[in-house]
Amino acid sequence: MKKIILLALASGFVFNSCTTDDEDDFNNEFSLVGVWQPSRKIVMSGDDGVTIYNTNFDACYATSTFDFRANNTVVTNIFETNISGTCASTGVETSPYSYDHDNKKLVIDGENIEVISRTSNELQFVSHYDDVDGDGTDDKIIYVLFKT
Repeated sequence: MKKIILLALASGFVFNSCTTDDEDDFNNEFSLVGVWQPSRKIVMSGDDGVTIYNTNFDACYATSTFDFRANNTVVTNIFETNISGTCASTGVETSPYSYDHDNKKLVIDGENIEVISRTSNELQFVSHYDDVDGDGTDDKIIYVLFKT
């Protein structure tokens, strides 16, 4: 089930550059606590960092929620289209999490997740690596969540 949560969290992200003022806002205003929903998936080339594609999640998966709570638990409710074509919850799961603001590291149920970018309403993290373009080099699969 841990892999399902990580995969669900991993499903797109865009890199943002920051100025010194942005860094101050970034460190002082970001809070993971709240309900987040998947927005899009970004695939970055492992060779040169160029975006291979940036696509929105399907309407069913986009209704999934990641409720990061102040007590350091995350409650996930993932929706997927089943065999009959119906959008349905795959189940609700609660897992412990921690977040290291300085090192941009999210740990869910013992699994380290690299955070790429974060703002008050958007979170981008590396879901996994895969050779999407078939060039023999693993590409970075980034998921983007937005805070509701």
